[in-house]
Amino acid sequence: MRCVYAAAVVMAALLATAPVCSGAEQVKLPADDPFAGLAHGPYRTGTEEQLWIDEQRLETTTQVADDRRPLLVQIWYPAKVSKEAQRAPYILNPQLYSTELQKGFARYKDVRAASVRAAPLASEPGRLPILLYNPGGGAQVFTGVVQAEFLASHGYLVVGIGHTGLNGIERFPDGSTYLPDVEIQPRFSEEEKQALSEEERFQRTVKHYAERMMPTHVEDIRFVLNRLARANATPGDRFHNRLDLERVGALGWSLGGALALQATRDEPRVKAAVNLDGWLFTDVADSGTQRPIMQLRTGPVVEADEGADVREVEASAESRFWKLYARSGADWFDVMLPRARHGHFSASSLLLPHDPRRLHPTLAHDIVNGYVLEFFDTYLRGREPGVLLSGQRSFPEAGLIRNKK
Repeated sequence: MRCVYAAAVVMAALLATAPVCSGAEQVKLPADDPFAGLAHGPYRTGTEEQLWIDEQRLETTTQVADDRRPLLVQIWYPAKVSKEAQRAPYILNPQLYSTELQKGFARYKDVRAASVRAAPLASEPGRLPILLYNPGGGAQVFTGVVQAEFLASHGYLVVGIGHTGLNGIERFPDGSTYLPDVEIQPRFSEEEKQALSEEERFQRTVKHYAERMMPTHVEDIRFVLNRLARANATPGDRFHNRLDLERVGALGWSLGGALALQATRDEPRVKAAVNLDGWLFTDVADSGTQRPIMQLRTGPVVEADEGADVREVEASAESRFWKLYARSGADWFDVMLPRARHGHFSASSLLLPHDPRRLHPTLAHDIVNGYVLEFFDTYLRGREPGVLLSGQRSFPEAGLIRNKK
């Protein structure tokens, strides 16, 4: 993803006035465990996948008659874990996805995350604030495992929502199948490609997502919150009386990050949101939001062969960030990682060869996690802003612009 950073001068000024804490010396380069070296909180974590079906909604991404909306969710939580417990696979059930995706997943069959599958819920820390993680377009919930496990290790319940139709799933744990035979992505004819500029296509794409996809995915969020409320009220459920339903936040990567911001406007139970490097393919940029938000994003990329039409799109996408900020009525934070790339905000960056010209992915995730934790601790738990949000300390690899309403 490429963005033009319109406020580079402001960022430089902020960096110049704050002491820095470099995480470079903490970076490890594990040969056999890509998730080693990542920071974690005081709790071990458990995880499980569940199939939740919204019987009140028809599935609109398939032509199968009377099909109801199925969602595969992955849950992470503070757990009571024995020392000999085996870490869960990075991908819990790869066989549920398309054949083509399974071929790619095969290379990760031996990769383990930090969580333990179906581990007992820890007796502390009492009621858990809830965070809803939304993956990027075409991505799966497990790509958010780094943020999910980190936040769960600090006492949050994190629910990754697999938005059916956008994540490559074709089967579910109950043996049912799913046929994605309704086109949900915007498509342009050859005539339109010739007639429309890059900017015009970008604007049509924004409109398409805002009108056809975002409402469905906000309804997914609403349904998941209802299911969590039911679990909290059900004796015998793992999470009975353990969820803090008044402290709900959303976060996501790429398109999922834009959705998280959208949810702060359209679902009143979502009190705060974080966007991890997502362009705003949503109309929340036009209306603003009345909830606190944070966006963490990449720095500008200048390609030698980049044309003026592409630069125009990037400038338009950048302007939507600042339009959102201008029209919002709550605190906002904009964090830029100039040496990061789009993949640095998902687990995929830890599974690919590292380009030494770019930010090391372990350090990138530690920076992202530090800001995200402070943000949710402030706006969901009511704690005083930490050293990063307050600007008392910073990473030299990141720039912060903050606006307190």
